[in-house]
Amino acid sequence: MTRLINRILTIVGIGTFVFLIYAHRIGMFAVRPFESGSKLTEVPAGPELDSEHIPVKIGIFAENVYGFDFPTQSLAVEGWVWIIWPEAFQKLMDADGVTIEKIMSPVNQVNSWDSVYRPAYTTPLRRQDGSYYQLISFSGRFYADNLDLHRFPFERIVVPISFGSNLMSDTFSDGNIQLIADAAQSGVGQYVDILGFVTDSFAIKSYIQHYPSGFGLRDSNGIGQTDFRQVRLEVAYKKSGLASSTQLILPLAIVMLIVIIAPVLAASLWEVRIAIPSTALLTLVFLQQSYRATLPALPYLTYLDQIYGACYMVTFGLFGLFVWSSNKLDNTPEAERPAVIARLNRIDAIVQWFFIAWLILSSVANWYHPIEF
Repeated sequence: MTRLINRILTIVGIGTFVFLIYAHRIGMFAVRPFESGSKLTEVPAGPELDSEHIPVKIGIFAENVYGFDFPTQSLAVEGWVWIIWPEAFQKLMDADGVTIEKIMSPVNQVNSWDSVYRPAYTTPLRRQDGSYYQLISFSGRFYADNLDLHRFPFERIVVPISFGSNLMSDTFSDGNIQLIADAAQSGVGQYVDILGFVTDSFAIKSYIQHYPSGFGLRDSNGIGQTDFRQVRLEVAYKKSGLASSTQLILPLAIVMLIVIIAPVLAASLWEVRIAIPSTALLTLVFLQQSYRATLPALPYLTYLDQIYGACYMVTFGLFGLFVWSSNKLDNTPEAERPAVIARLNRIDAIVQWFFIAWLILSSVANWYHPIEF
């Protein structure tokens, strides 16, 4: 009867484990983000001239990038932004009594009390083609939205520096203005590296920010959405694969190598066999908590978390195998012990190769098809 109950519990445990893996893999328990109605849409690259909109060109040059902070998802940036606009746009500003720095301002800047946004010229310069030009120096902290750490410690993050129209007025909304990114002259300086990352690339793009509100300018029965244009300089950073592997993967690999080798020990050495996975479990917990302390509280599992999950399963599985084999051996008569030890050693070899395959396959699967939480 006891043997039947143990088999039933084993089948239920394995079935529950398989179901949980499958459920998480398909996202059954995934936490969906809240939809506020705001949306950022990239404007496809195309012709710069649009007869229905007044073209305004914006260029961004980031000279210094520093002070990247994971918990607040922000970084400090210093640089210049220049704006070029035609006579038609200047007439609109004169009619409303505003200047270009009041209309075109930082979009994702935080801590505005500690920021600088200073025009270089008291009045805009006139270019040879009759257009207006203003150069503005800026510095401050910018919020890095959509910071993706799913593939930590091999992640690639993109930090945006956005400028655009934020003045609540139909005159300067998306319906009248077409912001054009000055891709030819925008860029980054030599001081944009972030400690712990390698600067990968940069790109400057145009976007439309959709707000699900009229901000009180229109009646409730009017248009409920307001669109503004913005230009974003997106600087991409990535981790060094070799450094990440040496710092975070190598210690984990050494611990798991010891755990995987443990079944090679003869089944008669049950005291030593049981001690290895129990000690390894404590080591795994310590290693995971140490690296997690360097990250903000994330609502999802990173790639390294999922590797640790597979390692926990292997370590606990071997611990259970060693407990079962030691009990089996302890209850075996002395005359039958050699045959039982030989059979247990064969089972150990099969389980060992199974767990090796499990670690490799799960690591590959979690990279290309991560578990959704």
